[in-house]
Amino acid sequence: MNTTLRTSLAMLALSTAIIASGAAAAEPAASQPSASANIAPIVSSPQASAIAIEIDGALQPGAAYQAHGGEATMLPLRAVAELLGYTVKWSQADRSAIISKDDMSAAVTAGAKEYGLNGISASLPAAPELTGGQLHVPSAFVENALHASVAISADSVSITTQAQQPEQPLQQQTAQTTGVITAIQDDGKYASVHIQGAWPDGLVLKVSEDTVYQRADGTKLQWSDLRLGMTVKAEHSLAMTLSLPPQTGAYTLTILDAELPGELLGTAGTIEEIRTDEQGHASYLVKGQGLTDLSQNDIVLRLSDDTAIVDKKGKPVEPGSIEQGTKVIGFYQPVMTKSLPAISQAVKIVVETELPQQP
Repeated sequence: MNTTLRTSLAMLALSTAIIASGAAAAEPAASQPSASANIAPIVSSPQASAIAIEIDGALQPGAAYQAHGGEATMLPLRAVAELLGYTVKWSQADRSAIISKDDMSAAVTAGAKEYGLNGISASLPAAPELTGGQLHVPSAFVENALHASVAISADSVSITTQAQQPEQPLQQQTAQTTGVITAIQDDGKYASVHIQGAWPDGLVLKVSEDTVYQRADGTKLQWSDLRLGMTVKAEHSLAMTLSLPPQTGAYTLTILDAELPGELLGTAGTIEEIRTDEQGHASYLVKGQGLTDLSQNDIVLRLSDDTAIVDKKGKPVEPGSIEQGTKVIGFYQPVMTKSLPAISQAVKIVVETELPQQP
């Protein structure tokens, strides 16, 4: 009896082991640990059904979807970009993609609204997402970076390339802005000029090796010819950053000054006092902040018949309209008196305060 009982128990234990082994072998592979288990990609599930994508009227594989409560339409980056003729290179290390074609290059990163376009930082309405193993970007990226028109309806996204759109005049694809240079930056890698104001005001024009420098008569100039206080007309990209001040890429910088000034100093501030000498020439006591290391925070600027007085766009301003309290940026010769405050000859006065329009 005992022998029979021991035999039965042994058979039962063996059967249990065989069943457990079979169950483990049948467990889905997805539940097993993998080498990529420690990677947590940024994943978003589409909040609406898939939306068909058409490019130049032809239905394309892949689908778009609405995200962020319907505020953004997300498109599969690689599928769309490659059909538009761009090359896409994916980096798993930082989950970013480089999109390039000809002289255009853009970079996007999963989970980051900020992206780069030809070295200029810009922002998207929503961050790119990894969905279904593919990087999806907002439709705004396709429009702003890939230069295609995007029309969105309830059940489809229609993308039209530039080749299919009516040809636009060159001037409609760029913008022109005129202003006085208040800062020149060059760190050896990136170079830029600041116009139409100082610090958070105005516009920063980023230049490249392709930027053209010239005078109004077409005479070619170089980057090294630019000076503080010059009035320039810039032809630049329509795309701008959302920073303060905004930044954009410059294609052409045209110097409008009849004579190229030498090295000048500059002070941005408020006219605290106006004096007039016996010859009728005014002097402005400006208190504010110097634009360069050698510029004065407080300076008396003597005006002459040759002193240019303009607004921030470089348009002439009537000297009689300037009064105490007017905000200005004064550009003057480096030669100054040793008095406090120092006195120097004014070369150009940029009026920042909006003056009343003449009737």
